Amino acid sequence: MNIRIELNDVSEVLNKFNSDMINQELDDYIISFCENKFFRKKSISLEVYGIKSSKDREIFQDMIHNHYKNKVNFYSKLDKFDDYYRLCLLILGILAILLSENFVSFLSELFLIAGWVVIWEIVYDVIFNEIRRKRKENIYKKLANSDIIFIDK
Repeated sequence: MNIRIELNDVSEVLNKFNSDMINQELDDYIISFCENKFFRKKSISLEVYGIKSSKDREIFQDMIHNHYKNKVNFYSKLDKFDDYYRLCLLILGILAILLSENFVSFLSELFLIAGWVVIWEIVYDVIFNEIRRKRKENIYKKLANSDIIFIDK
């Protein structure tokens, strides 16, 4: 599936505050197009209109690929950190449930409820947040390896 991008100049791609980053509006356009439910399993290619010089084409291609490779790296580091965080919370939840056996009435109920709430939060994070993050990471991987086709008007 192709994403059509019409530009007048390569400067439209660059962020006006940092020339090492792509424009947020362009990024939002590409990502919103990719999040279409029919688009997930297909390969991605970008059709770029309006960039004529080979130097500008190379700059555009490097900017797009590097931007999405950086996002893939960020998400993989975030997943690694999140796994450690969930493991610590799981241990904490199990300890709270085990401690609930040693106390009487009020403290017992408090530790039991706290332990199950922590474990539920881990399950919720895995089921909902991690799946959403993996979907975005897959889109970023496809964009980092996407074909960029330059078309002269």
